[in-house]
Amino acid sequence: MAHFLYVAIDFGTSFSGYAFSFKTDKRLEQIRIPSWGVEQGLKTFKTPTCILFDEEQNFQKFGYDAMKTYTMLMKKEEAKKHYLFEHFKMELYDKEIHRDLIITESNGKTMKAIKVFSESLRYLKDHALDKIGQNTEGQKFTASDVTWVLTVPAIWHAAAKQFMREAAVEAGLVTDSTPERLIFALEPEAASVFCKQLPSDGFIAEGEDCEDKLEQKPGSQYMVVDCGGGTIDITVHEVLDDGKLKELHAATGNDMGGQSVDKNIVSFLKDVFSEEIFEKFEKEYPSEALKLKYDIALIKSCDDVVRISCPSSLQTLAKDKQSMESYFEDVQGVMWDDGGIFIEQEKLKSFFDTSLSAIESTINQILKNTELKIEYMLLVGGYAQCSFLRKFMKKRFGSICKVLCPVEPQAVILKGAILYGKTPSVVKSRISALTYGFCICEIFDETKHKDKSEYENSEGKVFCDVCFDQLVSRGESIECDEVRTFIRSPADPLQTEVKFTFYSSGRQKVKFVDEWGVEEIGSLSVNMPIADKDAKRQVRLEIKFGSTEMQATATDLESGETRTTELDFMGEQIHTQNKICA
Repeated sequence: MAHFLYVAIDFGTSFSGYAFSFKTDKRLEQIRIPSWGVEQGLKTFKTPTCILFDEEQNFQKFGYDAMKTYTMLMKKEEAKKHYLFEHFKMELYDKEIHRDLIITESNGKTMKAIKVFSESLRYLKDHALDKIGQNTEGQKFTASDVTWVLTVPAIWHAAAKQFMREAAVEAGLVTDSTPERLIFALEPEAASVFCKQLPSDGFIAEGEDCEDKLEQKPGSQYMVVDCGGGTIDITVHEVLDDGKLKELHAATGNDMGGQSVDKNIVSFLKDVFSEEIFEKFEKEYPSEALKLKYDIALIKSCDDVVRISCPSSLQTLAKDKQSMESYFEDVQGVMWDDGGIFIEQEKLKSFFDTSLSAIESTINQILKNTELKIEYMLLVGGYAQCSFLRKFMKKRFGSICKVLCPVEPQAVILKGAILYGKTPSVVKSRISALTYGFCICEIFDETKHKDKSEYENSEGKVFCDVCFDQLVSRGESIECDEVRTFIRSPADPLQTEVKFTFYSSGRQKVKFVDEWGVEEIGSLSVNMPIADKDAKRQVRLEIKFGSTEMQATATDLESGETRTTELDFMGEQIHTQNKICA
């Protein structure tokens, strides 16, 4: 089936949106991003990642509409019956992920994560197809006409990407039989692809004549710092002779994005009013609490005195104890006046300290690599709209490299994801962030395998069954289209299946899968029917590591049957007798 369209979905912690482009579109300005929030008097590239379900767990609204419905149209008792989820993307960061993952909403009620994510994607899919129809004189497109590009943090583990793929299938973006129509774009890579094409006037001048732009000459090295709501995601690229990109340092980052600043401000308000009063406010007036948190999120883009409007219900609860003015008597840099909390610039800056310190520390770790010659630092993502962040980064790193921020840092990842979707080969190689391998059996040797687990097969041979067969090591550069090939045999001649159980580690050298710092991350099973009991039975495993998702092909060499096998990174960790030996 012909694919006429590319639609990129940037599913963010705080805000989400999409861009679209027709297959025939060649120019950057032909990438279209619809505006959100017009009915609320706003005009933004993205809408809050906020989804509302009714008490029967039926989808109701998403984004600004969900917030408006929740905060304006409901009485407080009715609000408590509904399910409102926000910032839930962080449930997939640095956590154990499985298909039955449960997440908790603002009032403490729970729902299956796969439903929350898939309904969010379904809404964005339907909104995009409807909007595209309006831009094509009513011509209708279906999901199958589209190549979908879904942005994900580069620091996400494989299980998180698999979870998003399964959510996308459930949402109707693609089917299990058409997986190639869903491409994952790593967020900082998407930004990198877009920014390397920007002219000098495409970057924020910060009050000075700025003629800087990202050089495209071979050998240029630059760091992309994707400052999102939840995560800070960092990669380092070098421009090659053919204009393609080579990753020079494994993707790294942390969870100290813009949302951490919001949390510090909320924590400050809890200190001012007391934990008891603020928690009572959140519990009894959830819709007003949501509006307050959204107002707090907006002040990050200010760099002067800011005013937070204090909800009337919070004022009522607070006045039961003492006057509003008295709460702020001894609070430096903050004052109360006529229903509002005024925060001076220096005090506002203090709420950024933990986030900025964490970003600085992570970047300094990368800069310890003396082989890197970074000339540019690109600040992208919604949090990069904050002038406190940009000024801090220029002050700390401006003497080392040119610090650049695109004029529309929130839109960069969306536009770059479209470009990446059209030419994913633009990224030539990546650095493996971890050491990967799988579990195999070796003939038991007391000198090497003392105190290790033993396994005896049907022929009476004794193996050590916790040996690590290394596929790729941490820090190793891998071509994006590179395929690693391994030929292995079943440990027992009577086996009709072998199971490859994969492990990862932050260590470069691993001998056994039961060592410290080694984690089971997934598995795949391969059928090996016994046609001739005297034949040498072998299976060939081919793994593609360099792409944004790991792909595996297994071939039973006796039958010649080849099948592409999905790596299951969310399966239960079950010990199996279908073992492999070298």
